[in-house]
Amino acid sequence: MQELRQSIAAAIGRGDYAAAAAGCESLMRAGESGDGLHLQGLLLLAKGERDTAVALLQRACALDPGRADIAYDHGVALLAAGRLADAAAAWRQAVGLAPERVDAWRNLGLATARSAGDDAAAQVYRQALVHHPQDHELLYNYGNLCFRRGDLDGASAVQTRLLAAHPGFAAGWINAGMTHKAAGRVAAAENCYRQAIALSDPSNLALAHFNLANLLLQQGRWRKGFAEYEWRLRLPNALASPCAAPAWTAAQPSAGNVLVWNDQGMGDAIQYLRFAARLAQRGHRVSVLVQEPLTALATSAPGVHAACGPSDVPRVVDAQVPLCSLPHLLAVTPDQIWSGPYLHAARRTALPAAGAGRPRVGLVWAGNPTHANDVNRSMRLADLAPLLERSDATWFSLQLGNGPAELAASGRAAQLHDLSHLLTDFAATAAVICELDLLISVDTAAAHLAGALGRPVWILLPALGTDWRWGTAGTTTPWYPSARLFRQPSAGAWAPVMTEIAGLLATQRGRSVS
Repeated sequence: MQELRQSIAAAIGRGDYAAAAAGCESLMRAGESGDGLHLQGLLLLAKGERDTAVALLQRACALDPGRADIAYDHGVALLAAGRLADAAAAWRQAVGLAPERVDAWRNLGLATARSAGDDAAAQVYRQALVHHPQDHELLYNYGNLCFRRGDLDGASAVQTRLLAAHPGFAAGWINAGMTHKAAGRVAAAENCYRQAIALSDPSNLALAHFNLANLLLQQGRWRKGFAEYEWRLRLPNALASPCAAPAWTAAQPSAGNVLVWNDQGMGDAIQYLRFAARLAQRGHRVSVLVQEPLTALATSAPGVHAACGPSDVPRVVDAQVPLCSLPHLLAVTPDQIWSGPYLHAARRTALPAAGAGRPRVGLVWAGNPTHANDVNRSMRLADLAPLLERSDATWFSLQLGNGPAELAASGRAAQLHDLSHLLTDFAATAAVICELDLLISVDTAAAHLAGALGRPVWILLPALGTDWRWGTAGTTTPWYPSARLFRQPSAGAWAPVMTEIAGLLATQRGRSVS
């Protein structure tokens, strides 16, 4: 029978479903009903019939309740059917029957984090590591979980164990570097990133360089940092050049049409559009390719001859260059990046006539949810309650996405006037910001826009994953002289930031905010 079981499994593996089905029938006729149902379930799962596979594997579990392999495969089928919590329960049964099955522990940890939360998953990892103290996946995932929870000491301890057992694991060095960076141990972080680079693991080399770039830039080491930042173009999700023109270099002849294309987010585009003027000053005719909501605004930047979006066919040009490569190619230094506001609103927008005589303050509390650090950088509307309860300002919401629905459900629509319907693109948003006395925003494109317009903006920064461009300390940034930075004292701690802002608003009552 063991030979028959192996032949069925092999047939499923090579996609010979007819032979596998015939083998399962033979097992069932021989009275091996538990094994037969088990393998039939795996066959149907391979064929994409998930719900039927789950039912068969559940029956197999009932017939052979002591079989960890059946419980494990039941969990795999449940996950494929979208039943995450049930899959976690199946894998919990599997590790109870066979704690030596490290694959079940790995799956259980990940599924528990997604279905029951990080606290429950931490307990799973602690139990798993009793049985598998050096497993690199368990240690790696547990270290990530500790970091995600803001437990930097715990993350560092786990990552130290991981690297002691697996010193050649490049991804482990990268994550250890991230933990050291978040804890302010910049020398240790740099050492970790350089260790990852030295390993020359092709799957992690670009990421290691990219993380090193962010660390160097955050320290103000721009020359080396922007050189390392070029590795972002080799990351797996990096955008390719939209045209076949040769790459622009600083040695390029002064005459020619240059396409500058944005390879990062919209906040990055706003930040770097200032450098188009440098190319124009060299005699180039500059066109920029940016995301559609930015095209109208981009034409207001000095040096920009024309702007187009991704849906436009790239124009014939003599050279092309990623927008975010310009600081490196132009060798910019902090004292060269600001010569005044460089974006402008082409029109005016009348705001609702509310709270005459009080400062008009705009609020943006969340960024794009797909951003890698959005869980840390974004707030909830409820976090802004200490501000909204103040009557010495008129509050306006510039929050897009789920913002209007969140505001409507909050019961604060009378205190916070929703302007989202006016924000049809960034040119329209610029017109609104120019009518405000102050914008208070998390680290998202709206904050960059206010800074580029030279308008007062207070930028709220997370303790974990703070972007390099805001440095590690202080309330000012050379990128935007009109910006004031407010930093979380610890992960998730927005309340102290709100207290600081409320106090500052109180001291500026009756004066212009800045």
